[in-house]
Amino acid sequence: MVHSIRFAMLYHEYIYIGFIFCEVNVLPLLSIVIPVYNVENYLEECLRSILNQNFNDYELILVDDASIDRSGEICDEYASKHKNIKVIHLKENSLPAGARNAGLEKAEGEYVHFCDSDDYYLDNSLLPISKILKKDAPDVLVGQFICKPEKGAFFCSDTELDPYVFENANSDTIVEYFMKLPDLTITNCRFIINRQFLIKNNLKFIEGYHVEDEEWFPKIVCSANKFSLYSEPFYCYRPRSSGSITSKKTYLHTKAHIALAIKLLGFLKEKKYQGVRKEYIISRVKFLLGLFATRCDTLDRNQIHELSQIIEKEIESFNILSEVSTTGDLFNFVNRYGPYMGLCLYRTFVIEKTLELVHGMENKEIYVFPTGYNGEATARILKNAGYNVIGFLDNADTKNGSIIEGLPVSLPMVLRDIPDNELSEIFVLVATQKRNIEEILKEQLRELGLKDSQFASRIY
Repeated sequence: MVHSIRFAMLYHEYIYIGFIFCEVNVLPLLSIVIPVYNVENYLEECLRSILNQNFNDYELILVDDASIDRSGEICDEYASKHKNIKVIHLKENSLPAGARNAGLEKAEGEYVHFCDSDDYYLDNSLLPISKILKKDAPDVLVGQFICKPEKGAFFCSDTELDPYVFENANSDTIVEYFMKLPDLTITNCRFIINRQFLIKNNLKFIEGYHVEDEEWFPKIVCSANKFSLYSEPFYCYRPRSSGSITSKKTYLHTKAHIALAIKLLGFLKEKKYQGVRKEYIISRVKFLLGLFATRCDTLDRNQIHELSQIIEKEIESFNILSEVSTTGDLFNFVNRYGPYMGLCLYRTFVIEKTLELVHGMENKEIYVFPTGYNGEATARILKNAGYNVIGFLDNADTKNGSIIEGLPVSLPMVLRDIPDNELSEIFVLVATQKRNIEEILKEQLRELGLKDSQFASRIY
C-alpha cells in the first residue's frame, strides 16, 4: 500500500512504501515573480501581503535588479526565514522585463503571476484564485485590481469585466471583448498564466525597454485558447508620484514606444492573423505610436538617428502600417522621406499641429486638460513656444495641488472661482488620444462656464 502526505509550504511529498518513506518534490501551484529595484520603503508591505494569505501553495521569486538601497538585503532576510522564497541577485540592472524573464526561468509553479514590488495583494485573495486554476485549468486567468495612487500620481480605475463573456471563451472572443473596452488598463498584473503556455509560445518580455506590458499583453491575449475570470479585485496597483518606471517619462520611454510597436507588427507578420486579432494588434500599435507622438518634440538628432535605424532594421514589419495609414501619421512621413528625414519632419508636424490650435491666443492664460502623456506634451510644446501656460486641469483628486512639468495641477472646478471678466481671458487645450474622452471633457468645460471658442482639442 502507498500513502502520501503533502506539505504545500515545503513542496515535498513523502510516499510511504512498506517501511520506507521516500521524499518526492511536488511543484507549487503558483510562482509569484517580483522584480525588485530600489523599493526599500515598499517591499515589505508587498511581501507581507503574500505571506499573510490563507493560501500557501506557492513559491516566491524575488529578483533583485541590482538595487543600490536595502532592497536586496530585505530579500535575503525574508528568504532566510521562509523556505518558499528564492532570491536572484542580478549584477546589472536589466529593467523590469529582464528581471521578470530571469524569475520566469527559475519558476517551477504550474502558474505564474508577475507582481510589482511597490504593489500588494488584497487579503486572502489567492485562495479563491487557486480554486479556479485547479477547476478550470485555463491558459490565462484574468483578474481585477484596485488602484491606490500616491499623491500626485496618476489614477486608473479598473473596468468591471463580464463573467458571462469568459464562459468557454477563446482568443477571438476575448480580443473582441477587450476591443469594446477602450479604457481597459493594459498591465501584466492582471494575468495569472500557465507557465507551460508561456514557454511553449515563447512569450517572454522584450528586454531593454520600458512599457514592456504594452507589447506582452496583446501577445498573451491573442495566443491563449482558454480563459477564466476572477471577478473580485485581488491586487492593489499603487502608482507612485516619483521613483518608479511609470512616474518618469524619458527618451527610453520614447524609444520603447516605437520599438515595441514595431515588435508587435513583427508578431502580427509572423502569426499572419486576420480578423479581430489583427485589428486588435493594429489598435495597440496605434496607441503606442500615439504615445510616441507625445514625446517626439523632445528628440535630438542623435536620438532620431537611433530611432531611424530601429525602423530601418524592421522596415518590412513597419510597412504593415501601409494598410491603415492616414495623412499626417508617422508611417506617411517615413514612407515618403525615409526613416531619418521622416522622423525629423514628423517631429515638426507634431509641434506645428499643436501650435496651430492656439494661434491668436498669445495673450490668453492657458490651461491644459488633463495631465498624462498627452497633456504634458501639449504644455511642453506651448511653453517652449512662449505661450502663457498657467497650469493643468485634471479630475483626479490625487493630482490636485501637485506640480507636474513645473506647472500646478488643479481640479476643473477651479474655473468656477474665476470672476467672469477674468474667465473670458482663459483658454483650455484638451489633450487626449480618445475621441470619447475628448467629448466628455469638452462638455465638462461648457458646464463650468466656458464658451466653445475658449477651448480646443489636441488628439494624438
